[in-house]
Amino acid sequence: MSTHPQQDVCCLMGDPVAGNPTQYMLEKAFAVANLDWRFLTFEVSAVDFEMALKGARIFEFRGIMLAPPHRGEVHRYLESVSDSARLSGQVNCLQQHDGGLRGVNTEGIAMRRLAEPYVATKGLHAIILGAGRTAKSIAAELALAGAASLELVCVEPTQAVPLVESLKSDPSTAAVECRVTPWPKNGEIAVGNDVRLLLNATPVGRYDGKAALPLNIDALPAELLVCDMTFNPPTTRLMRDARKRALPTVDGLTLLVEQASVAFELWTGEKPDREAMREAVEEFLVL
Repeated sequence: MSTHPQQDVCCLMGDPVAGNPTQYMLEKAFAVANLDWRFLTFEVSAVDFEMALKGARIFEFRGIMLAPPHRGEVHRYLESVSDSARLSGQVNCLQQHDGGLRGVNTEGIAMRRLAEPYVATKGLHAIILGAGRTAKSIAAELALAGAASLELVCVEPTQAVPLVESLKSDPSTAAVECRVTPWPKNGEIAVGNDVRLLLNATPVGRYDGKAALPLNIDALPAELLVCDMTFNPPTTRLMRDARKRALPTVDGLTLLVEQASVAFELWTGEKPDREAMREAVEEFLVL
């Protein structure tokens, strides 16, 4: 039994939140770490979001994970944000300390951590497929880590314009070449020989392990790290094809666990058991 007057509590806020594995994963992480913490899930509409954050402040929640539609709308309620959150305009994790809320984005940090054993982020040439929330978050983090060039390939190029302008106008990322390429209507996405990271942050492959991207896998550089944000299923066609080529890969389930691990460390100051977290997600999603 806890001797604390109140348990430490973290939560997820989003709309909708049905089927989100975050609570199951982090509750398991707290238990394995022998922490008397709780993680709750709240379905919060955009209309009620400001009041929900006020409630979290009053009840002194230690941390908050954000799901859509709140990630791009939370900035005006925060006392501070990380550089990557500021540049990308995306916040998916909040830390409360002394009554103030700080916004960060754990997806970009997680991707950088997982990429660094395979490729050097400084001077990196990367291609990101998509220009949504996750793509912007990861692009901003890679830019801050010293990437030389970032190419976003997307169906709606205008989606990426705010990010490109933000990176160009900031002294810490102004040197990064950031360009946007329209999604090919015919043909394949060109991947140059100097590209060392290819990330799929599009819906292609989600719930469909056979869905193919317009890529010539056999022509990809041998040193390329191939990543896919899709975690259900984690073994997408992109992952299978890249592994057949013996290319290094990072699947979406690994990314999901790592971004939650970043939040766990931020809130608790301790290292989580990633294996236990992955097992929890696999159990929840019946993978």
